[in-house]
Amino acid sequence: MTGPEAGPDAGAAPGPVPGAAPRPAAGPAALHTVEPGPYGIPVSLRHVLDGALVVVKGGLRHIGALGTIRREAARAVAAALPAAGASRVSAALENAHRHADTAQIEAVRTDLETRLRPFSRTVLHDVARALEPQGARLYLSGHLGIRIMPPQRSVGAGAGGDELAGLEGFLTPRDAHVDSWFNTAVNSVNLWMAVGPVRSGNGLLFHPDAYRRPLRHDGHTLLPGQQIGAPVDIELDPGDILLFAGDHLHASQPNTTDETRFVITKRLCVGVPRYPPRATGWVPYEDPRLWGTRWEHWATWRSRLTAGGVRDALRTARGRGGM
Repeated sequence: MTGPEAGPDAGAAPGPVPGAAPRPAAGPAALHTVEPGPYGIPVSLRHVLDGALVVVKGGLRHIGALGTIRREAARAVAAALPAAGASRVSAALENAHRHADTAQIEAVRTDLETRLRPFSRTVLHDVARALEPQGARLYLSGHLGIRIMPPQRSVGAGAGGDELAGLEGFLTPRDAHVDSWFNTAVNSVNLWMAVGPVRSGNGLLFHPDAYRRPLRHDGHTLLPGQQIGAPVDIELDPGDILLFAGDHLHASQPNTTDETRFVITKRLCVGVPRYPPRATGWVPYEDPRLWGTRWEHWATWRSRLTAGGVRDALRTARGRGGM
């Protein structure tokens, strides 16, 4: 068994939140920046699981993926917008809100998810292979997040409330949470990959002081009235990859900038996936050694043989029995 042993759990709040909201920390000790080298990406994922926030500068360029992602984004934009607006957005994705309403941006996001799904599998595999030896098998998730977040003041144009439901963290902000509260393994690492620039005011906020501490939550979002420490705000250039443990308390900021933020996300797992017993959902991770073989159907077998996998199978069986 590898990685930290304990996932987040419901528990007593450590103390009240001070009256004023803390400002983002300017130079967090937990943040590290690395450059890909001739032998790959020099990052220890165990270090990430210990709480480090790591930016791989130009990581998508290093594996040759950024150009393909941007070309597919341009195709999705061309399919959703009139020609004049599409050409302007394709040249500068951060200007999407200037030429597209919310419904059109959501159409781009949905289309791009379909266009990029097969390629995103290759991207995750290439990043995993480029990493320095980890001393543990890496399992890869089929999760793909297309996160196109326009400025908050422009959200809602061309879309009704029902259309925005369920898009928290993808097109609208997402409150503070820990991924394993609802479906991911406690030893998972998120790859938050910048397709366009990520600025202070439209990215993620982290609370490193709260990492793997008992926190009260509703199974989806942090409950108020808890001391979680000062937030950390991280900026990225196009092509940068932010690596962080899924068990970090994090939230997407309401976009107060004048740019649409464009990011894609993937996940991998260091060692055999381990799921918290009170998670509200479950997702499998695949063994990439089985990809392209006659045994590919069994690529998720290690996730399914965990306690979390068994619990999910029982939930699914009970759901079918109630239909």
